[in-house]
Amino acid sequence: MHTTRSNASGAPRRPITRLARLTSLLPLVVLAACAGAPQPPTASAPAATATATRYNISRFPIEHYDQDVDHWIRPDAPGYDRPLLSTQEQTRRFEAFRARYFGTAPRDPSPWNGTWLATSLLNAAGVQQIADSQGRHVRSFDNGVPGVRKTYGENFHAHTSSWIRAIEANMALAQLDADPAGGQYDPRRRGITVDNALVRQLPTQDPAFYDFHRAGEGYPFDALQDSALRPGTPVYTLARSVDGAWLLVYSPDLIGWVDARTVAAVDAHFVATWRDAAQRSLGAIVRADVPLADTPPGTAAPIYRTFAPIGTVLPMMLRDGHPAAMFPVADLRRQAHIRTTALDTSTLVPMPWTLTPRHMAQVIKELIGRPYGWGNTLFYNDCSAETRSLFAPFGVWLPRHSSDQLRAGVRTDLRAADIDTRLRTLAERGRPLMTLIHINGHIMLYLGNAQHDGESVPMTYQNVWGLSPADNSRRNVIGGSVILPLLKTYPEDPEARSLAGKSLFEISVIGGETSANGDAARLPSTDTPDEMPQ
Repeated sequence: MHTTRSNASGAPRRPITRLARLTSLLPLVVLAACAGAPQPPTASAPAATATATRYNISRFPIEHYDQDVDHWIRPDAPGYDRPLLSTQEQTRRFEAFRARYFGTAPRDPSPWNGTWLATSLLNAAGVQQIADSQGRHVRSFDNGVPGVRKTYGENFHAHTSSWIRAIEANMALAQLDADPAGGQYDPRRRGITVDNALVRQLPTQDPAFYDFHRAGEGYPFDALQDSALRPGTPVYTLARSVDGAWLLVYSPDLIGWVDARTVAAVDAHFVATWRDAAQRSLGAIVRADVPLADTPPGTAAPIYRTFAPIGTVLPMMLRDGHPAAMFPVADLRRQAHIRTTALDTSTLVPMPWTLTPRHMAQVIKELIGRPYGWGNTLFYNDCSAETRSLFAPFGVWLPRHSSDQLRAGVRTDLRAADIDTRLRTLAERGRPLMTLIHINGHIMLYLGNAQHDGESVPMTYQNVWGLSPADNSRRNVIGGSVILPLLKTYPEDPEARSLAGKSLFEISVIGGETSANGDAARLPSTDTPDEMPQ
């Protein structure tokens, strides 16, 4: 059962010591955490024995850094209510966003669009790609295959061959080649999520951790956990596990396995009603973990169904003069039905919400301070889920994985530049609140520059696990969404590598360009990038 969590940003915050000397010059950017399988530490890290104890985790004192959003995105700034995207550009992006979920044109990659599915995903090449991807996933978690990194369960025991063989048998991958529908689009396979759904790389709740002795491995980095779908997300079922407990689904964002209980089937009437409502007015949730409840006929009190995280998109309408959201529920036959719930204007906003510093700050205030959730573990965000949640209310769709999110804007590759050139280029070319920074396995939002000890320092918003030294032997854990400067060194841990000093450093400026985000028909990744969490 899901419970509603209180918003961590509700706790009082005061400016504190470390950034007392930092004077904000520009609004800051948001960093998002990333999903993908963690990598092993570098060869210089000492190997751990089976019985060794490694004290490789400590806590980074984030309280040394001012977490007051209003200090960095200032309400008294002249441009606080000035749009950061032109009306034309925001409308273009929103239409591409809505087409990805509910579109009907030949190039609209909606899970309910039979024309696009038949030609782009369910043809022979598409089905073979999906089958090959699933086979690679099985092999990558088979401890008996030479060269495969060993994975362990929650009891610290290595997974056995019988464990992966049982999962493989339950997948029945032959069904992808011998589909009863002959590889053709089948409208009966359309569905919608009626709950928050964790997306898994294989159909199992069992975790797969790498060497728990090493920093950046073990909890929370379950390599099988990929992402999460929010309530009201259209899906198309590609395969069903033998036991019926899991569905391999195509969603607007990615392909993966979800618990069958989180999905309900939709018929033509449901699809038409939902699409029409979404075309008239689509709304976004901008508060944390909003309860979705309705009062069926004959009941006196509302029935809680699930919660809607920030960035959930649902058709909205006015009911008795107040905003209300449509959301789906399942009956005993697992058929979807539409319910409505009344929400206030601080919770549900019509899309696309005007992209201003005020509105960005409002969303960040709801997200900041919340725990880090690798691949949406426990339905919290990681780095790239954070940026997706932040930009969704404004109708700006971002891909699931950090390495793909740079497609949203004009990209500059700075991997060959030294750290001073990187930071200078970021200040010169970056737009506060509209620039993503991508490093190895991590993405963040640039907020602007501030003065620190006579130097101009980039400020970021990001959901980050922690900082590490060059040998990757330990983690100084932050473990949540925070505001953090990109310093060359951090006084709290001088050995920790600067996030700006990693081997990969790229920036992407959203807005003003005409080519970015134009490939609406691009398929979601069938394989998770191999990214090391920060």
